Amino acid sequence: MSLEQPPPGHRASDNDRERAAAVVQEAHSDGRLDFQELDERLTQIYSSKTQLELRTATADLVPVAHGSNAVELVIRAKHSAQKREGPWTVPQRVVAVAEHSSVRLDFTDAVVRWPEIHVDAQAKHSSVVMIVPEGWSIDLDAVDMVHGTAKNKATTPRSGGVRLRVTGQAKHGSIVVRHPRKRHWWWPWYRK
Repeated sequence: MSLEQPPPGHRASDNDRERAAAVVQEAHSDGRLDFQELDERLTQIYSSKTQLELRTATADLVPVAHGSNAVELVIRAKHSAQKREGPWTVPQRVVAVAEHSSVRLDFTDAVVRWPEIHVDAQAKHSSVVMIVPEGWSIDLDAVDMVHGTAKNKATTPRSGGVRLRVTGQAKHGSIVVRHPRKRHWWWPWYRK
C-alpha cells in the first residue's frame, strides 16, 4: 500500500486514492483514528488531485505490515462496517469481530502468500462476508451457529488452490463465503 512510486506532483489515480483510503481505514480499525478523523481523512483523500495530497493525508499513518512476517490481523466493527478490498496483503490469520455490524473481506485482488488462511469470524447480530476467487477450497465445518447461518456459496475448488479455513461463531448473524458477483450488461453499476 505504499504511495512512494510516482513523484509527488503527479496526478493521483482512482487506484492511488483507494490505496490511501485502505491505509486510513486500517488505522481506524486498529484504533489509531476515531470516526471523526476517519471521515476527515477520507474526505481529504477522495478530493485529492496529486500524489503529494495523498501522502499528506496518510503521512502519520505508517501501514501495519501484513506481509510475509505478519501472522495476524484483527478487524473489529461495532455498529459500523469494516472492509478489506483491493490489493491488500493477507496475513496467515485474520480475526473478524462484528457486533451489530458488517465485515467484508474481499480476497479477489489481495496478495496471498500462504497456502492456507485462517479466518476467525465472530458475527453477533452481524454479517461477515468473504469474497474469494475461483479455485479456493473452503472449510466452514468449525463454525458454531447460535440462531445464525454459515454458508459456502463458493464452488469449484482446485488442487493447489488456497485453502480458506473459517472458524468462529454466528450468533443471530451470518457468515458467508462467495465468489464475486458478475456484472450484467444491463446494469453497469452492479457492485461486487
